[in-house]
Amino acid sequence: MNTVAIYDGFSFPIPAAATTFMDEYLAANGKIYLTSGNGVQHLHEINYPDSAGLACDVQQDAVSLGVWHFRAVPNHPNYNLGPVVGSVCDSITSIAEIKHDFLFSISPNPTSDEYIKLVYLLPQNKAGVFEVYNMTGQLVYKMNLPPWSTLQFVKLPELSNGVYTCVIRSGYERVGKKLVFMK
Repeated sequence: MNTVAIYDGFSFPIPAAATTFMDEYLAANGKIYLTSGNGVQHLHEINYPDSAGLACDVQQDAVSLGVWHFRAVPNHPNYNLGPVVGSVCDSITSIAEIKHDFLFSISPNPTSDEYIKLVYLLPQNKAGVFEVYNMTGQLVYKMNLPPWSTLQFVKLPELSNGVYTCVIRSGYERVGKKLVFMK
């Protein structure tokens, strides 16, 4: 096991408020946030938790909350669970089986930059795949999307000017958008 961070000694505003390491929270953006065992105003951040060693990029005291919190990380309920077939709770809804809406967007579009921002919503607890196809239908880029993420910053390979089809797939469902690339 490799050490990826050593406590930097940060205390704000007094020594009793040391921002040590305690509880972790995997957020929807794919980052891990850590709190302290003390009453503090800052969270630590792990930017790339799937990367090994120092590449995971631990940033101590990276998020200033502006308020005091004690041994707590954010707790966000999942509002996208949908009905549970056979549950008593299904009787109070009129939700039928609905095709999943990925709420997929790409920006900037059109673009001349190799970096794009994807915003999307995968089906609950399902991983996905992001693919880019040229106008002849040839796959030019592919990236796995983790089930907890709703946002990715993607560095595309060098592309020629033109219109590309970007697809997000998860299970048997898929959605596509056009991306215009102009240098």
